[in-house]
Amino acid sequence: MNHPDKPKLMYHEMDGLLYPNLQISSEATTDQQPLGKFGRLALNHLKNHHPQRFQILQMEGNLMKKMLQVEQEAIERMEQLTDQLLRLQPMPQTDDTLKRAQHLNQIKSTAEELVMNDIILKPR
Repeated sequence: MNHPDKPKLMYHEMDGLLYPNLQISSEATTDQQPLGKFGRLALNHLKNHHPQRFQILQMEGNLMKKMLQVEQEAIERMEQLTDQLLRLQPMPQTDDTLKRAQHLNQIKSTAEELVMNDIILKPR
């Protein structure tokens, strides 16, 4: 029985077996945009921990579009959190470059951990 809201898959034959014609996205331009760190982390998490959702997004052609949205959301949140944390814990007033770099790295690490929990590991 065909349902009008279900995507229709096309198949191709190879070595006597039928394989679905799948693409990562329904838009060619989306497939050409590289994923950054957060997008790749979200993609791997989805693939490893939510394989059914991964397959659904892939079959619908929305996987890369969704991962690019996650990437953009994570980058924006990372910037916001870094600014907020710097206001709460200002850079040390010292000429020691190492201390300043260490402080900034610690803030970025904290922001990244929050982004991982709030955005990357969130089921889509």
